[in-house]
Amino acid sequence: MRYERLTEKELDAVVTKYVEYYNGEENGCWTFRNAYKRIHQIMTIEDSLCLVQYGDGGALTGFCIGYFKQFDDLLAYYLEEIVIFTGYHGRGYGTDLLAEIERIVRAQDATHIELVSVNDAHHLHFYEKSGYYQATNLALMGKHFDE
Repeated sequence: MRYERLTEKELDAVVTKYVEYYNGEENGCWTFRNAYKRIHQIMTIEDSLCLVQYGDGGALTGFCIGYFKQFDDLLAYYLEEIVIFTGYHGRGYGTDLLAEIERIVRAQDATHIELVSVNDAHHLHFYEKSGYYQATNLALMGKHFDE
């Protein structure tokens, strides 16, 4: 595996694969424009850490976006999204990318990673096998506005 910081240079390729993955495999309705805006927003946050992953042969296999958050008693990294692209699932790419994120954020003195995950068996298993746990001291809150 090879990892690099996500820059404007790779952004179009990442966005194209993001739309392909979510619309093809997750039944999404992403447009290139909306996906570009989402990923670019995270990339440009102060203290962002966004990586691209290249597999054997140099193929773009996945990416992650997130940023560091300072609290009163610790520095945390918020993993906004981790995506392994179509055709690369089940080969350990996601586990390797998550381990690389952990290595980098620990080297930058973060002592915690947090994220919001889809609440299904597949996603929970993926994170739990890497030592993540479901927080019980927080509740995900939301409000949807009707048109």
